[in-house]
Amino acid sequence: MAFLDKLKQTISGRPINITEPTFIRDKCDAQAQIEKMEQLKKNATPEIAKQIEQDIRMLSAGISGENMVAYELKHSYMPILILRDLYLEYRGLAAQIDYVVIDNRFILIIECKKMTGDIEVTNTGDFIRIFKNSSGKVYKKEGIYSPIVQNERHLELIKHILCDEMASMTEKKCKDLLQSIIVFANPKTIVNMKYAKTDIKKSIIRCDQLITHMKSLHDSNKEGYWFPEDSMYRVAEILMAHHKENVVDYTQKYNLTSQMKQPQAVKEQPQPAPTASASIEETPIYKELREYRLLKSREEGIKPYYICNNDQLEQIIALMPATHGELMQVKGFAEIKCNKYGDAIINIVKKFK
Repeated sequence: MAFLDKLKQTISGRPINITEPTFIRDKCDAQAQIEKMEQLKKNATPEIAKQIEQDIRMLSAGISGENMVAYELKHSYMPILILRDLYLEYRGLAAQIDYVVIDNRFILIIECKKMTGDIEVTNTGDFIRIFKNSSGKVYKKEGIYSPIVQNERHLELIKHILCDEMASMTEKKCKDLLQSIIVFANPKTIVNMKYAKTDIKKSIIRCDQLITHMKSLHDSNKEGYWFPEDSMYRVAEILMAHHKENVVDYTQKYNLTSQMKQPQAVKEQPQPAPTASASIEETPIYKELREYRLLKSREEGIKPYYICNNDQLEQIIALMPATHGELMQVKGFAEIKCNKYGDAIINIVKKFK
């Protein structure tokens, strides 16, 4: 950046060449995953096809939510850099991050949620998903892994990357710049935060509040550390350098080597892995994994879904992992969690293969 540009930026406090929202990465890997799954579904057995279709619906909902966030970012008219759908690996840890927004006064990590059912946040920070029938009667409640805890871990990982690889970045500067937010993108979802603590209330917004939130972050940090434009690009460059393609082995996930349709059913085929259907909670493997989760949570004095939520249980059963690497394909199972619970989970899975 030329000297006069730097001087102008110092005086104005704004980037010079970035004049609008600029996507450094605007690719959504989930769309490619859906295309692969659609192809696999054509030759899968009815049971496996049903599971693939359910996973496609979940991924499609996630993409829809991310697209809503992308729309808001593109219409923010702020001079920002945007990275979408990052899968970061660093020091043996991994994180799937929906968005990183780089402003010259903040770096915002966005976790996008588009869930069915209403959400209740308790005074202890627990997230409860509530399902209602057409008449409004509650028929099911389940705990979900806290998206705030999830995003805090993403923030910590990015902090370590930037502090290690940017000479100008210190712990204090990271504290000033790094922010995180949970965006609920389903307009029909009601998030009840009546009893939630103040810091949690500030960490959750609706999609239509995102632009206002970002402008507030920018204005509130006018007295703190800020980035010159070349440093904004440097942050994006460093994060992109640690981005890896999140490869999913669908053949193993759906047990397709033994479950694909065969032209002749001459020999008895192996029984398929339990599918994520309505009856999955009654399967022996689900019950044993749930029992392990309960006993471990009591031992550690934490909520069971901190160890593994119901969605993750179903993903484990669908994947039937035999190694830590395969278990890490389950979203939320990074190296730390795998090292802590992986061996026990894999041993349970082995009994049902």
